[in-house]
Amino acid sequence: MPMIQYTTYDGPLWLRPERSFYPALEQLVTDKDHLLVLSYGQPPYTVSLGVPHQTGTGDWRICENRRDAHGQIKDRPGDDNTVSFVLVAFDRLRQANISSKVVIMAHPTTHDPNKDITSPYCQEIFRQPSALLFECHACSKYRRLDLELSAGRNYLTPTVCFGREIAKRLQYRYKLGAQNGANKKEAIIFEAEGKRNAGILQLPARKTASLIEAERHGMPALHLEAKPFFRQIPGELNTVSPAGHALGRAIAGAIRTLAYKESGFRSLSFQHD
Repeated sequence: MPMIQYTTYDGPLWLRPERSFYPALEQLVTDKDHLLVLSYGQPPYTVSLGVPHQTGTGDWRICENRRDAHGQIKDRPGDDNTVSFVLVAFDRLRQANISSKVVIMAHPTTHDPNKDITSPYCQEIFRQPSALLFECHACSKYRRLDLELSAGRNYLTPTVCFGREIAKRLQYRYKLGAQNGANKKEAIIFEAEGKRNAGILQLPARKTASLIEAERHGMPALHLEAKPFFRQIPGELNTVSPAGHALGRAIAGAIRTLAYKESGFRSLSFQHD
């Protein structure tokens, strides 16, 4: 594993409010092998927002120096500009006085951060307690669904409850699939006008180590994948798209609403519609 740079950032987020990053922050989230941490309040946090595969707009590949057992390059897609909607969510959470932490691994070159619990990313995620882990990722424009929400094999997570709340806050403008029980590919698909249908997730994250480890810490965990229009504006670099702005607000609103149920996130039962 290379020397990972570590920065705790407490400077401004925006050059233009919830649209373009402050230059110092933009440099950090587009760097290579850089772990970046932002926080509001004190632990235990209500939520830790994780971005393990962050890259800048148009930076398509990560793990370019990772090798398999045969010495072959084992790279993988990066999650370009996923941090854009995550920072909107973080900003909205701190405006609502909700304690929160953001852990960003910018362009890892030799390892897959959320698949290895010894990685600097995972070590930072679990260094301090949170009531919820919410990891955010990118997916391609060719996915059947606009958003996929899963918990992998984490049995503590009320995934459908979160999916319903996020879809409602997005006014059902997008197709959102929410895993219908841990360790399953079956999902509830929220569509226009609040209609719900049974469906299948393409990536239910059942092998994601960070989600499994979260359960060992008594922590529900979510894994969100978002299409490019939530992360990109054509012709612009590292800005917040209108859909990404709406998604960030919806994530923050769902966390704010569901965090303050009687006993927190784990009191919410799975819904098997």
